[in-house]
Amino acid sequence: MQYNPALDGLRAIAVMAVVAFHCRLPFTGGGSIGVDLFFVLSGYLITSILRSEVMETGTVSLSRFYWRRALRLWPPLLLMLAAYAAVAPALFPARDAIIDTTLAATYLTDYAMAFWHEPLMLGHTWSLSVEEHFYLIWPLVILATRALSQRALARFLIVAFVAATAWRIADALIWEDWYRTYYRFDTRMSGLMLGGLIAVVPWRPNPRSAAMIGRLATYVLIVGFLTFPFRSPAFIAWGGIVVDLAAGGLILSVISTEATKLHRFLTLRPLVYLGVISYSVYLWHYPLSRLLRYELPSGLTFLVVAGFAIVVAALSYEFIEKPLKTVRRRQAEVAI
Repeated sequence: MQYNPALDGLRAIAVMAVVAFHCRLPFTGGGSIGVDLFFVLSGYLITSILRSEVMETGTVSLSRFYWRRALRLWPPLLLMLAAYAAVAPALFPARDAIIDTTLAATYLTDYAMAFWHEPLMLGHTWSLSVEEHFYLIWPLVILATRALSQRALARFLIVAFVAATAWRIADALIWEDWYRTYYRFDTRMSGLMLGGLIAVVPWRPNPRSAAMIGRLATYVLIVGFLTFPFRSPAFIAWGGIVVDLAAGGLILSVISTEATKLHRFLTLRPLVYLGVISYSVYLWHYPLSRLLRYELPSGLTFLVVAGFAIVVAALSYEFIEKPLKTVRRRQAEVAI
């Protein structure tokens, strides 16, 4: 895939929305939609990568895909979990650090949070669990559908998006249990499916249409960030459709053309760098936000948490993620 820095800019916006939300800044009640943006973006990127491999080789190397994902995602996660386990007895004495870290390290937080509301201090790892389950299943789906034409695969993904959305709505309306519907992989697949659809559909809007789509999507997401209610089964059921489509529109706009103000804004160097380290920012911010948000004013909490997470994430990127990225690139060159 050709690198598009605007997508890293989107990652930066998404992660800071989530950090602000977890620090309980005023007017950030809908900041959790940053996670939905991550889901659509992941669906787009992973489907693009896998389909490119299918087009070039006729297959997908499952071992290589899973190894590269593990090499990308696991080391920063294990570092954060080791730090949490070291400080948890002092900072979170009521928590069982072994259970918390085991659930997070094995990517079971999504279902543990859905049914048992655990591990509370590492609750943010639920979205990592959702994406990991997607990474496990999606290469198999792409392999199974490799004989389909691009148009047929697009139709399949439209059905998958509608089915995933209907399943989430049905679950929310039947059980009326926010935790049960919000956290589970099987009820949060719609954004991933929509991202996959964007990757497969050959149509791209012209620059003028892309600019209009981007503006509309931005306005919707800003309103959502400011006003969307959290812990509302009704919003999960119906509002999730709006968020998915707006996130999809935003991504469609920035991958279609560079000739928009949105694209130029998202490629500002600080935003791109923040997007590059956004995974570790997300990893490190949450336990500290849980510790401080009841003790400090929200604005000060945000400054401390965001500053700490960015510094640690930058160090993690330079000394862990960047060297591993070089290893992955060399392995890809050898495979070619």
